Amino acid sequence: MPDVPGYTGRVKLQSAYEAADARVALERGDILFFPDGGFEIPREVRTALTGATQDTRAIHKNIAYKPNIDRVSGLVDRAEAETIRKAMREYSRLALAFMARILPAYARTWKIDYASFRSIEERGRELPLTKRNDLLHVDAFPTRPVFGDLILRCFTNVNPEQSREWMTSEPFAKLAALEAKNAGIEEYAKTADSSVRKLRRSAMRALSKAGLPVVDRSPYDAFMLHFHDWLKGNEAYQRDCPKYRFELPPGSTWLVFTDVAPHAVLGGRLALEQTVIVSRNTLENPACAPSAILERIAGRSLIE
Repeated sequence: MPDVPGYTGRVKLQSAYEAADARVALERGDILFFPDGGFEIPREVRTALTGATQDTRAIHKNIAYKPNIDRVSGLVDRAEAETIRKAMREYSRLALAFMARILPAYARTWKIDYASFRSIEERGRELPLTKRNDLLHVDAFPTRPVFGDLILRCFTNVNPEQSREWMTSEPFAKLAALEAKNAGIEEYAKTADSSVRKLRRSAMRALSKAGLPVVDRSPYDAFMLHFHDWLKGNEAYQRDCPKYRFELPPGSTWLVFTDVAPHAVLGGRLALEQTVIVSRNTLENPACAPSAILERIAGRSLIE
């Protein structure tokens, strides 16, 4: 059992009305589990989504909805786009309201990110190694750096018959203590030097002016993106780390910081998800943030 105070290594059962310690549980790496779903998803939303035809090419892991521009992607048939967009918009609205009711301290400043629909069976799915869902990993976004903030996700299993199978391991505090140096955190910390960052910023401005798509990441974001891939490719970690398996039944909802809790999805289809980016400063214990943990290991700030 990991030596993280209060960590259970299993789903933490909660109802929508018994979540007073939700922040504490989430920040230590627990999953908040709502067996009754926590909120009602209209039948027409479920019907529309279960009929959606996802583009199975590797560039589209899921059907994605971007609330800020009210647009959906990842469909084979664009004729479905309007119906799916409306259904995803409604799920996004309901999930955000539910999350805000449970976690008002986070909601005051969080940034709303994408929603998604995971329509394809996870077991046996063929994807490139770094995109595989069945390997334990912590989340990081290639195109949307968080600059030390955290990735909070709300999942709902809308499959009427099949559970969604998850696996987790010891939370980020223990994982980083064991593996961050092996994964090269000290090299990424060197890029936090002001002179190095100034040169990189100048180069990125030049590339941007030339019309090339560039993403300006903090040293923290760059390491987390690398760590995501490093964990998936580390056979010893995947084989030997402690593992906790869960079945999340039809109709259930669960919330988790997916950059705090290493996780993998082993099986299931028809799951909805809404992501928000939570400010490190709104945590019950900001020292629990992965960025704070890595900064203690590196001995310097990794965020501008």
